[in-house]
Amino acid sequence: MLDRAITPAAGRDRPSPPATGWAFARRAGPLDRSGILRSGDVADSSGRSTGLGCVLVALLLAAGCRAGLSHDPAAATVTAESARPAPRTIPVEFVFVRHEEHDRVMGDELWGLVDEQVLDDDLRTRLAANGLRAGVVTARLPPHIAARLLPPPSAAGETLPAALPDNPALVRHVLRLLPGRSSDVLAATGLGELVLLERAEGAVRGTTYRDASPLFALRAWPAADGRVRLRLAPTIKHGPVERSWVGEEGMFRLEAGQRRHLLEELAIEAEVPGGSMLVVGCAGAPASTAGDAFFRDRTGGGRRLLAIIPAPLTPPADPMFAPPATATDADAAGGPPDDPRG
Repeated sequence: MLDRAITPAAGRDRPSPPATGWAFARRAGPLDRSGILRSGDVADSSGRSTGLGCVLVALLLAAGCRAGLSHDPAAATVTAESARPAPRTIPVEFVFVRHEEHDRVMGDELWGLVDEQVLDDDLRTRLAANGLRAGVVTARLPPHIAARLLPPPSAAGETLPAALPDNPALVRHVLRLLPGRSSDVLAATGLGELVLLERAEGAVRGTTYRDASPLFALRAWPAADGRVRLRLAPTIKHGPVERSWVGEEGMFRLEAGQRRHLLEELAIEAEVPGGSMLVVGCAGAPASTAGDAFFRDRTGGGRRLLAIIPAPLTPPADPMFAPPATATDADAAGGPPDDPRG
């Protein structure tokens, strides 16, 4: 019954023959008995051929335009890498000055030139409660004070021993900091036992640290007007050397070092103009405060003072107003001039 259902009925057209060359010619145009296309059909066929040719030409032109506009990804990557500026370091000089407990020049006279109002009231209150004070000096120092703070560089090193007789009168060192990267500035080393009383929110907490080293975690950022934003976070390294995993920049690395206790509520942050200085020291009578731990000598009763002096920075120029590069500039930079043909 199925075969009978699909059989063509009598009197209807037969099924089309297979797609052969004759079938193609038949679709292109009816053939006469001699097998040659008629004249009207030739015109129709040539018109279709012309249309196909136009389509092919348009495709070739489009491909040529795309080829002309295409660029080498590797070359673009190299150009982007060469245009990327190298990391710029921030030169920061720090000076530790040792002086007597009642030194009038390094006490009243110097702090009379320090602007402590650059810090907010809450921070100044917390610093004072923990035996610290800080501020920025922007005025020109009198010669007798400048001679105490800024003598010629010495080769004393960058750390201060713990005992007063071994402490040099001045320690001067220059650090080159990457923006935002922390660098340790040691205030004292070799403290077998350090008793620290921390005052915060009306409460007092006492802790004893073994093998302690008070330090400041120093960070610096350049500002748009040539200033430098400094951040000092008092920190105490203590205890035996241990290995620990430290996470940074999306990865973990194994580091060996002592434990760190960060006094975050006493972190000092201020913008310092180039050539000016950030001054930090201790205040009040000895009372096992943070100021005593960082700046007071344990044996002889002397004090230390920290001055941080960032180098003047040139404000970055807007690329919109930068002069165009010439062939002479390219030769001076050690590279060939740009080819105008691309």
